[in-house]
Amino acid sequence: ATTKLFAIKTTEVKALAYIANPEKTDGGRLIFTYGCSSDPAQASRDFEAVRAGGTGLNTVLSQHFIQSFKPGEITPERALEVGKELCEKFLKGEYQYFLAIHTDTDHTHLHVIFNNCLLYTSPSPRDGATS
Repeated sequence: ATTKLFAIKTTEVKALAYIANPEKTDGGRLIFTYGCSSDPAQASRDFEAVRAGGTGLNTVLSQHFIQSFKPGEITPERALEVGKELCEKFLKGEYQYFLAIHTDTDHTHLHVIFNNCLLYTSPSPRDGATS
């Protein structure tokens, strides 16, 4: 498999709408989300709500990665499971994400867009937390 990563700085809702396209995702059957809506416009608003609680010091809204498989290497259903496993391993339940499997080409590929801001923030020591 080949993997690529891109920063999204301005067109998050367009990127989410692109990866959620029903013609590419078997009518939306091959979509999975974590911490956000499966509706692209609402997912972008969900991401924004979490970012609003952050520092606002970053110009990157979200990250987009694509993993492509060779033709016939994987079923769409297995690609969805692989995508979930990747997100669990690397995002560790700390980031919202939108996962979509595309089947409109000769090779199955997955798209994940994840928020650039942590879903949950831990209190800092000055907030009364103890080590």
